[in-house]
Amino acid sequence: MGKRQQRDPNAPKRNMSAYLLYQNAMRESFKALNPGMTFGQLSKYTSAMYSELPPTEKEAWVARAEADKARYLHELSTYVPPPGYDPKGDAILSPVHNPKSGRKGKPEKDANAPKRNMSAYLLYQNAMRDQFKRENPGMSFGQLAKYTSHMYKHLTPEEKATWEARASQDKARYTAELAQYEPPPGHDAKGILIEDHRPRRKSKRGPKDPMAPKRASGAYVFFTNEMRPKVLAEYPGIKFVELGKVLGERWRALTPDQKKRFEDIASQDKVRFQMEMQEYTARQAAENPPHPPSAAAGSDHYSNFHDASEGSTPTVPSGYETYSQSAHDPYSQTTYSYKGEE
Repeated sequence: MGKRQQRDPNAPKRNMSAYLLYQNAMRESFKALNPGMTFGQLSKYTSAMYSELPPTEKEAWVARAEADKARYLHELSTYVPPPGYDPKGDAILSPVHNPKSGRKGKPEKDANAPKRNMSAYLLYQNAMRDQFKRENPGMSFGQLAKYTSHMYKHLTPEEKATWEARASQDKARYTAELAQYEPPPGHDAKGILIEDHRPRRKSKRGPKDPMAPKRASGAYVFFTNEMRPKVLAEYPGIKFVELGKVLGERWRALTPDQKKRFEDIASQDKVRFQMEMQEYTARQAAENPPHPPSAAAGSDHYSNFHDASEGSTPTVPSGYETYSQSAHDPYSQTTYSYKGEE
């Protein structure tokens, strides 16, 4: 979630809806009545209580909201924003937090497909970008985008109409080009690659062996397995996200002695996994023994010894040296030693 837009601290406080006024007024009372509720559960409870209010009580909160709106509009009419803030007190040139986006990349498109038409704002942005960069050399990319948006919003109706007319012309250009465009195989009418024709990426992880041991679980997993049915019984119909929050809060509330029971179970499960893994590895090795080396691979190495003619000295393979027969060969047979063993 991004940071809130910066505001002038002296700007009028925005008005609140009837429900927000009710929520702020009743929060402490509902918290005292339901001390075990999480923030999310309390919000749901407040919403349910508000929806069940009789019409007369709801009208009272709506009247308060109307009074708060009148207060805000009156204060806004006399408010003079400082430089760098818009008429409502929001910063125009606030720092932009730009985390890595999780959005998917653009779809693959035919290079010869017609270029899509642009909106009036995009045409204005492209036309004014260089000018705004020269006028504000210290701005970051995000600040420049906000500044451009602010300037576009404050164009006169006549100026906006000019850009909207250009956008209409660009749309007509795109429609005409699209009517004459013939997409290549595997692309739709707009030139975008159809998903079925996209080359599939090979998964790095192979299929899991169903006979492989189940991995060891942590202490928290054993706690949630035991506690989940109890929480579901206490809060029937609770959503998955809220269930996770409740389990997390109860886990953090455990004493070290209470946590130790689950940690001991996790330690035993870790030992179980290690033993089963050893058995599984041994079984895999037995079922898939390594291939023995072929007979031909070793025969060539010693062919010089067996093929030598009677009475002749066999050829010594590279890497061997011959010892003296008198000192090392009492049976009149030549002894060989591999140099790498010295």
